[in-house]
Amino acid sequence: MGLAATTAGGATFESAIADATWHLEVSPFECRLWQDIPLYGAAVFSRRAGEEPLFYLQQENRQLAPGEAKVVAQNPVWAERPDVRELGRVEVVEGERPVQLNWRDSQQLMAALHSGKRLVFARSAWYGEDTPVRIMVEPVRFRSALDDYHRCQASLLPVNYDQVARTALYFELAQDELTDQEVRKLDELSLYAQTDKNVTRIFIDGHTDAVGLRAANLELSRQRAERVAQYLLDRGLPETLLTVRWHGERYPVASNQTAEGRGMNRRVSVRIDRADERLRAARAD
Repeated sequence: MGLAATTAGGATFESAIADATWHLEVSPFECRLWQDIPLYGAAVFSRRAGEEPLFYLQQENRQLAPGEAKVVAQNPVWAERPDVRELGRVEVVEGERPVQLNWRDSQQLMAALHSGKRLVFARSAWYGEDTPVRIMVEPVRFRSALDDYHRCQASLLPVNYDQVARTALYFELAQDELTDQEVRKLDELSLYAQTDKNVTRIFIDGHTDAVGLRAANLELSRQRAERVAQYLLDRGLPETLLTVRWHGERYPVASNQTAEGRGMNRRVSVRIDRADERLRAARAD
């Protein structure tokens, strides 16, 4: 049962001690550790594959006014004596995540919970500067959940979908060989595609700059695209997943009048499609 104590002095949102717990969601793509805060939302520690860990408050019901909130660590209600320590100030913004903290600051919150302290986010209410609001995060059962959270992080993929959905691989002038840097990109991409069962198609498009004859450039773009496709096949991706195309110099992304622009045009672009991304786009339309 959750508590939302409202008094003349403001409102406090917290879980009843008997119900306070930490939930863990584990996958190769994200580790998410959270505590529900009834009538408010949740306090969340999260790490996505390929990104730094972070902490955020997720609100279902708006409570905090934009501005600066105070963060306090204090002994829980069952402790023999009070012990209150201010951890700092955080920015509150509008939206589903009114508070979001980076890796360094989230570690400070994690350490306080691990030591048995409860966290308090204090700020005025959005509907009145004279009305204080407190969001409470309890340390109950945090230590054991944190161990599982750390184990999950060790098994995350090196990249997430956003980082590999659109990948550009670059080539030297008149060459179709993959450099070590581009091979590393393909290794990460292939690992992701083999792990994510929602991947439905991988499009591989070869391109060149405008140096030389058009027919020769078209052939070179084919060689580059097929070189990338073969590398992915060798890494275990099924041929039915791949669509290979080549375009020569037809679709530049930069000016062919400069060396830098030509270098950007000598590329193979790889696009990963996922079933859930297409469904999300259809709903948005």
